[in-house]
This record gives sequence, structure tokens and C-alpha cells, in this order.
Amino acid sequence: MIKSIYTKREKFILIGLTGRIGSGCTTSALFLSQTIANHNLRDIQLDDNSSDNKRKKIIIDKFYRTNWKPFSIIRASDIITLFILKYNFDDLNQILENANNKLLEVKRKITSNEELSSLEKRLSSFDNIIKLPSDFREEFNTKHESYKDILQEVDECNTTNIENLFNLLNFEIKEISNTLKEKLSVTTYKNYTDIFQLFGDNIRLYGDIKINEENKNPINIYTISKNINKVIQIIKKHNKNNNLPTYIVIDAIRNSIENLYFKEKYSNYYLIAINADDQDIEDRLLENGHMTREDIKKQSKKEYQTQSLKNEEDFVSQNIQECIAKSDIFIVNNGKLENKNSNVKELYGQLIKYISLIKLPGLITPSNDEKMMQIAYTAKLNSGCISRQVGASITNKNGSLKSIGWNSVAEGQTPCILRSKQDLLSDTTSKAYSQFEKSNEFKEMIRTTSELNPSHGLNQSFCFKSIYTKNTEKEKGNQVHTRALHAEENAFLQLAKYGSEGIKEGTLYSTASPCELCSKKAYQLGIKRVVYIDPYPGIAKEQILRSGQFPPQIDLFKGAIGQAYHKLFEQVVAYKDEMECLTM
Repeated sequence: MIKSIYTKREKFILIGLTGRIGSGCTTSALFLSQTIANHNLRDIQLDDNSSDNKRKKIIIDKFYRTNWKPFSIIRASDIITLFILKYNFDDLNQILENANNKLLEVKRKITSNEELSSLEKRLSSFDNIIKLPSDFREEFNTKHESYKDILQEVDECNTTNIENLFNLLNFEIKEISNTLKEKLSVTTYKNYTDIFQLFGDNIRLYGDIKINEENKNPINIYTISKNINKVIQIIKKHNKNNNLPTYIVIDAIRNSIENLYFKEKYSNYYLIAINADDQDIEDRLLENGHMTREDIKKQSKKEYQTQSLKNEEDFVSQNIQECIAKSDIFIVNNGKLENKNSNVKELYGQLIKYISLIKLPGLITPSNDEKMMQIAYTAKLNSGCISRQVGASITNKNGSLKSIGWNSVAEGQTPCILRSKQDLLSDTTSKAYSQFEKSNEFKEMIRTTSELNPSHGLNQSFCFKSIYTKNTEKEKGNQVHTRALHAEENAFLQLAKYGSEGIKEGTLYSTASPCELCSKKAYQLGIKRVVYIDPYPGIAKEQILRSGQFPPQIDLFKGAIGQAYHKLFEQVVAYKDEMECLTM
């Protein structure tokens, strides 16, 4: 009975990896695909002075050595390669040339400050789209002839061609992708990333790598994820035929809609974010990626851009920041190149821990960082902000929780999500709206905003700051006119409002790194450590937190939060009962 309860977990696990280029997604996927013998990791030994944290590591290590099974890798780049192989060498280069010509038009328009179309906006983020070298023509055309119908074969997959498709998708297509990567990265690795990002965007918008406005359709947004899922089904059928479990890792998911697709389709799917400090990523890309500092700066800007889903290009483009924010598990892969061996062992240890917990929830208890960040993560759901929800928690120097906060308006004021444009324009006397908002001046501003189609049944909430700054030409990032307190600020004020023995040398946990204003408050209160998930744009870290005589330690969060926190740490069967059943 015990074994049957865990049957689904034993038979199928799906992991998605996300993170910036250079963070370690590919390294993580390769580790997951290897056997224990290839890992070559030493046993962890227990002694009389072992801490509870070390005891957790020993429990995980023992479970890992008994239950580890390698994962199959599905690379998003290989799915894009399947679409590339539809075209011969000359046709493919023509597609790239057309993109080049369009890119030049975009750059001219940007220079003249003309309004850009959605297609042009997408192209504007790319610096350089190159052609494939002529000495690659014969080799590529041979591959094209062999695999031009591969997408159709995947669609028509049946019991007779499972083995052939499995081998083709797991080995041959990967080799072709690697060759394409090598040919495109001769000058700079960024050429490869730019082209594959553009092709990925096009597939999500047009259903193909080729730009064709007639084929534009919202349903194409799932084209890549649906093809990944077809490969998943082929691997599952192959493994079932060979009496093997199916463990799959997707390297890498960089579009939040694709993450949503798998999250809604599979209950045993987890998105793991691989994070690293900016400097460590830069070092790796300079050493291994053939990228210049200018290339890295442009790539980082593209990956860190904050995107609201307003236009077509926002939906189809990569949005790594959003994927990281939506992740279930966070793994930190910091470290310099000269300490590579110790760095990767720390990375591997984190991967082993969470794969073990996926297989057997409740095997160990969460870390203190996980407990406190889970509180911050839950607190953010109280936020009535319609732009972004952020949560924070604060502990004293002993790790005891002292305060929680979320970004929302001051107590007694009504959050934005509960107010409506129609209500305000109906000459309401409600205290939910300020005296200024009831003035004719602001009502004129709000009348210029677009109307929401009533058939959707949504409340017509509005953001005061967005409307006011747009109509008065105030600085867009100005924090003065926001109605809400920041989550960290709110948590600090709770301490002042209700009393506290102080939080000096304590820890601030925030789902987003604190801004300049909140960083100053944290520094003044003597916070010794700041732990965060999502980087907040600005210079708070460099200008405030890393200055003066008492700079706090700044750490990227590592651990499981949200629904994953409960799924991984809540025991399916009471551990005592499970032990008794297994010893009968």
C-alpha cells in the first residue's frame, strides 16, 4: 500500500529549469541526466558534533544513493531546431536576411523616434542577426533532407516508430543543434542566442520561424510547449515499453506562458530557477561564452527588462524575470571559476535535495530561510496592488519572526484592487477615494484611460500613480505618488506601531529585493542580512546596502516556496506509520 501511494511520483517527474544565460541551467540539466557513478560524490559522514543541517544532508544523501534515477533532457533549443530543419540552407539564410533588413529599418526608425509596430518592437531588442557560413551548406542540406518532415513524424507518432523517434530526438537532433550553435557562435555567443530567441518568438507568434503576418494567431503561443509535450509523450511510451520510469528535465523555460502550460497539465511538474550573482555570470560568459562585456551588458538588460503583458510581443518574448518570479524552487549557483569544483558540488547538493523531496515529501523539514520566505510569499497575497504583489518578513538576530508586511495602502485606506473607475466617475462621496481623486482635474485624467469591455465582468480598478505621472509628465519611476507602502516599509512600521524589542542584527526576507528607500530603512534599523528572490531594478544594492561601516550580507534565496513548499514538506503518510509499514 505504501509503495502504491508513491507510484505516480516513482513513474513520472517533470522538471523545468529557468534562469539567465550563464546561471547554470545546462550544467544542472546535465547533472540530472547522469547516473550516481557519473556524479562521483562522496558519502556524507555523521559524527557526534554534527549539526541538524548536516543531519538533513545525511538523510538526503542516503535516500539519493538508494533512489536516484537519471532524467532525460528536452532542450527548448532542440524544438526550435526541428522548425529550422523544415528549410534548406538558402531558404534559411533568406529568412535571416529578411530579419536583418527588417532590423535595419527598425534601427532607423528608433533613431528618428518614430512609433514602432509590434514586430519592429520585437526586432529592436536584437543587435545583430547573421547568416550561416557558406561552408556549412552541404552539411546542413543533408540534414534538411533527412529531417524536413520530422515535425510531422512527431505529430503522427505511433507504436511502430517510437524507438526511432526516441533515438532521433534524444541524440541526433541534439547533435544538429550543437552544430548550429557552434556555427553561429564563431564570432560571439550572442549571435546564437539572438537568432534562437528571435526564432522562438516567431514560433510563438506565427507558428513558424518565418515571419508571416497571415499566420499570426494567439493559439501559436503554445506551439513550442505543445511540441515539447509531444516529445514527453514519446519518451513516456518508450520508457513504458522498456519498463522504465520517466523523469524529464526541460532546459530551459524562458517564457512564463509556457511554464503555465506545463503547470496546468502535470501535477508533478516543478519549475526550478537557477540563480547566480551578476559578477559570477559575467565571469562565466567572458570565459566560456565568447561574449564581450558589452554583449553581456546588452543580454543582461534584455533578461532583466520588466514586462507587463500589454502587446503581442510581451506574450511571445522571453521573460526570464517573470519565469523566476513564478518558480517553485530556487537554487543558487554562485562562485568564481577558480572554485569550480566546490561550486558545482553545492549546486548538485541542492538539486539532489529537491529531487529527493519530490519523490518522498516530508523526508526532512524546511530550512529557516524557507520558513521565513514562505511567510513573506504568503503575505504578498494580501496586497491590493494591481501592478505587483510583494511580501516581506523580518526576524531578530536569533531567527525569531517579529514582523510581516506586504505592499498596500495605509490602514484605513482602500486598496486599488477594490476601487473602480466607474465608481469614482459617478460622483461618489465614498472615503475609498481621496479628495484629489474626486477633483475635476483628476477625473479628466481618468476619462482619458481606455475602457474595459464590460462583458469580461472585471472590476475597472485603476492605478493612481500610472495615471497621474502619465498626465503630468512626472518621472515614471517616482515613488512619491504611489498610494502603497512597500512590503518592507510596512513590516518596519508594524514594529513601530505595535512595539518590539528591536531587530538589530536581524534578517529581512523579501520576495523582491528592497528598493533604495527601503534599503535605507533596513540599514538604519541594523538589519544584518537581506534575503530576496526577485531583483528590483535600481542601485540599492551597490549604492546603499554595500556601503558604510555595517553593510548587511545580501543573499539570493534558495529553497521551495508557494504550493511547492506544501507539496515537498507535507508528509503524504505520517513518517512513523510509513516506517512501521515498511518494517513489517
